Amino acid sequence: MSLGTPISNPARIAASPLTPDAATIERFLAHCHRRRYPARADVFRPGDPAGTLYYVVSGSVSIITEEEDDRELVLGYFGAGEFVGEMGLFIESDRREVILRTRTQCELAEISYERLHQLFSGTLIADAPRLLYSIGSQLSRRLLDTSRKASRLAFLDVTDRIVRTLHDLAREPEAMSHPQGTQLRVSRQELARLVGCSREMAGRVLKKQQADGVLHARGKTVVLYGTR
Repeated sequence: MSLGTPISNPARIAASPLTPDAATIERFLAHCHRRRYPARADVFRPGDPAGTLYYVVSGSVSIITEEEDDRELVLGYFGAGEFVGEMGLFIESDRREVILRTRTQCELAEISYERLHQLFSGTLIADAPRLLYSIGSQLSRRLLDTSRKASRLAFLDVTDRIVRTLHDLAREPEAMSHPQGTQLRVSRQELARLVGCSREMAGRVLKKQQADGVLHARGKTVVLYGTR
């Protein structure tokens, strides 16, 4: 996800001698509880206790903020190899402030902050620098994505935000090659949550962009022309 789809894809993080290898991750996972979730399940919501770090083993999740009028804004998509809920490792936070929702069927590895701190001082002491580097790298990417999102919300109109978000989505692993460009699967509601507008406005923008020959939209399928 860049800003419109703020995914801190591990593939985008620059390689470093501190990047954890598969063996490091396996040693970490050996101490986690692994759980499977169906698509569109809320793993946690605002007000839930915040004491657990999550690692996405497979699937994709979204982080969502919910306003008082029940409107939702997607802050980020995160896939396999990503840590989620890491804030409590670094600052004291008793309660969650956002929603963690699965986008697809997922397997998540879970470990309490307290247990992880113990492991970093004991069994995983040799792996701690690599694991913390991975978390820090992902946090840096997310901060950059958040800055871009704030800039778009402040300076771009809805049409530009939607077009840029579609191009962001076209670079993600879920995007599919199409003879005329790139095929995406995204609902108008989800697009609205990504850019901060109403579902109706997202639909109008897609209709106008289709009339202008930029894309073709039908149901949840969008073909973005010329993006292969």
